[in-house]
Amino acid sequence: MDKNNFYIRIFNKEDQLDVQKMVVNGLTYTAKDRTDNVKNGIAAYLERSIKEDLGNIYEHYFPTGIFFVAISGTNIVGCLGAQKEGTSTFRLKRLSVKMHYRNQGIARELLNNVEIWSRERKVTKLILGTSEVQKDALRFWQKSGFQVIESEVVESGIEVFSLIKNLDFNFNDG
Repeated sequence: MDKNNFYIRIFNKEDQLDVQKMVVNGLTYTAKDRTDNVKNGIAAYLERSIKEDLGNIYEHYFPTGIFFVAISGTNIVGCLGAQKEGTSTFRLKRLSVKMHYRNQGIARELLNNVEIWSRERKVTKLILGTSEVQKDALRFWQKSGFQVIESEVVESGIEVFSLIKNLDFNFNDG
């Protein structure tokens, strides 16, 4: 795929099943070489997620939050959402990029769109959670200016991380 052969737009209700399938497949794939305990932990997490926000993205992200999708041709190839979690804090959720489209700047562009949207609303902090199972995601978040503020090992034996990024509002005109 050509590096710039995608664009970002706001999620609409017709995207629901494609986004849900992409997120589930992506997270399931990251756990494929892990222990049964980890696979079961991921499966339980996905089941909870579908009951929470992933099963009805529009209802859970709008109107106070945002959810972007990346499109290549007619296919959804990436996504990232932000949910309000305080006066000036938003929680990033559901970063996913289809396997064949990774390392082409899609995640970076999704995050750029969320950061622009957030700054326009005077958001000062972005927070998120990820796990050791998602090594590439953890690396991406850290390269993008997020800092680990907490980590713990959950019941399934997976280490999970809480990250934060403070948004600055110093824009240069030139």
